Amino acid sequence: MRIAVYGKGGIGKSTIASNLSYAISKKGHRVLQIGCDPKSDSTRALLKGKVQTTVTEYMRQVPPSKRKLEDIVNIGSEGVMCIEAGGPKPGVGCAGKGIVGMFQTLERMDYSSLGADTVIYDVLGDVVCGGFAVPMRTLYSDSIIIVTSGEYMSLFAANNIMKGSLSFEQGRGRVAGMMLNRRGVANEDSIVDEFSRATGVPVIGRIGRTDDFRRAEAEGKTVSELLPDSESSVEFRRIADTILRFDANHMVSPTPLTDLQMDALYSTGRCEGRGEFREVDEQPAVVMKAQADIPIRRIGKGPVSAVLEGGKVMDIPVVIHGTDSCGYTMLCEVSTERMRHIMEDPDAFVSAGRNITCTGMTSEGSVFGGARALKKRLDSLCYDNKVILVISTCLPGMIGDDCERTISDVSSRHPGTKILYVDANRVDSGFDAHVEVIREFSKLIDPSIEPLDYFVNLVDDTFITINRGRNKRNIDLLLSCLDLVRGPGFLDDTCIDDIVSARRYGIAVLGDMRRDNLTVRGMLEAKGIRFMDRPLPRGYSQTLEWIDELSEITGKFDRGEILKESVRSEFTECIDRYSKDMDGMKIMVITNTPSEDSWMAEDLSSCGCRVEVSSSQVDVSGYDLIIDCMGVLKGERTIRAPTTFLTHLAAIDLIRYVRNLRLSKNGSGWRCWNE
Repeated sequence: MRIAVYGKGGIGKSTIASNLSYAISKKGHRVLQIGCDPKSDSTRALLKGKVQTTVTEYMRQVPPSKRKLEDIVNIGSEGVMCIEAGGPKPGVGCAGKGIVGMFQTLERMDYSSLGADTVIYDVLGDVVCGGFAVPMRTLYSDSIIIVTSGEYMSLFAANNIMKGSLSFEQGRGRVAGMMLNRRGVANEDSIVDEFSRATGVPVIGRIGRTDDFRRAEAEGKTVSELLPDSESSVEFRRIADTILRFDANHMVSPTPLTDLQMDALYSTGRCEGRGEFREVDEQPAVVMKAQADIPIRRIGKGPVSAVLEGGKVMDIPVVIHGTDSCGYTMLCEVSTERMRHIMEDPDAFVSAGRNITCTGMTSEGSVFGGARALKKRLDSLCYDNKVILVISTCLPGMIGDDCERTISDVSSRHPGTKILYVDANRVDSGFDAHVEVIREFSKLIDPSIEPLDYFVNLVDDTFITINRGRNKRNIDLLLSCLDLVRGPGFLDDTCIDDIVSARRYGIAVLGDMRRDNLTVRGMLEAKGIRFMDRPLPRGYSQTLEWIDELSEITGKFDRGEILKESVRSEFTECIDRYSKDMDGMKIMVITNTPSEDSWMAEDLSSCGCRVEVSSSQVDVSGYDLIIDCMGVLKGERTIRAPTTFLTHLAAIDLIRYVRNLRLSKNGSGWRCWNE
């Protein structure tokens, strides 16, 4: 029998677990008690107050090849075998992860060879996280005993433990019962009995409040050993007999109480009916209508998005602070994104991600903290690099690594290196890790550099749209007609000198007016960089308006008029050529940004099409064609939005695409477009 003992912190689990271990061992059983608490005080009463070496200490000090089971197992009173999990220093590392590491270490050391008949886990406090829920799992325990008193918070913790146990039932109950450790609360037994009735969990033992426990603790012994004839010792022996008769039929599936039922129980001493707790999704499914001013984030909010952004600066190391598996996963994401760019534009120049490295936190680091691994990696990089970007993953945040302090210590030893840091593990509302990477890079801009008047620099938080199809070439064509040159971009695949010299590249223009781009614009304007009011143009009319604004800023009015005339001529020629084949087509454009994609409706309407735009899924029957900008529909009449979005040339491509599609579908012998 393997028993996990749970209960509120300070309720007396260690005292009860030690006395049960002693009583069961006294009956001739071979007992192993494992303390799952960083305080390492579970087995002291069995070891005459001795503090033993913990598993986590042993993991840190002894390499795996030299570990021996006997080094961490102490023999206590009545032959009870004792193991303590231990944990990291207070405030550092993750104690729950330490519990996981302990079980992994014990399994590698084959602790089943100890031959225990009964294993008792004494687990820290409430079910506070997945690590401390490990002893609940069927892999490690057969039953759960919950220690409680009649106090409200003790019962509240017991109720939460029951909720946690439901996650590990696997078709059968796991809770053997409750033990009442009296605290002298008024009507204590009746309150616990009512709680027992409502949850369906029996009370298998009742321990009185006596001075015997204080006396035993002072002697470094259990009550069962020091005072074998006491009322408490007799009760422990009775409970031991009950436990030794346990089998699967004695286990129950609890019905935990709702918060209202808990309040009623403690205020009135009664609870109507049985528990009615039902586990619900933390985030209930809701249908939200997309709005133009709340765009979908395109590369996420967490560490992966930060690495994607940081990896664009190809001549600095990007350090992922986390495990090798985290680093490898993120590098694969970067490679996938880069390959997508190349597939959509074979001429695209993209980095390979070779500047991305990882601190390689080990399993021990995840328990004791990863500051040492971060410090070691940064020290090695500072000798050859003037700028380093550090991105923390979720694990350092969970274990409490003080990355900023570590970076400060390294920087003090290497004053010639600038170390930028982004905590990509933050979860506060509205936080976007990739935007924080841009914020860190913007700190490097030299505000003293004077701008040149023949550059136009594109600014976008992701550059996804700009890198699609022929978008860059379309923009370059317009700029060249005005004797202007496109700058390196902020942040396109670039180098650190281009970031420092960002002011040199004259006027800046946003890729679009999404929230993150507006945030980036604010950062750069604070550095004295001037922006056009209009973002990059989409479609015919936006292109003409954009040329007007750019001509006014640069003073190239004559060239602007010539360029506008050329644009009008190209678009008019397109309309004259294709409109006769498109007249009367009924088209639906489905998009989550109607204001951004309205150019499609405007330019297709110029060819005689009847076009509607919707920001939600609607009945699309009766339409000749559906242009899906959201990727939510499938069907032979549905096409994805074209990859070329920018300038009037995008409109010409779209018109040609729709016209050819109609002809191919109507012609005999042609396959459907999507086949």
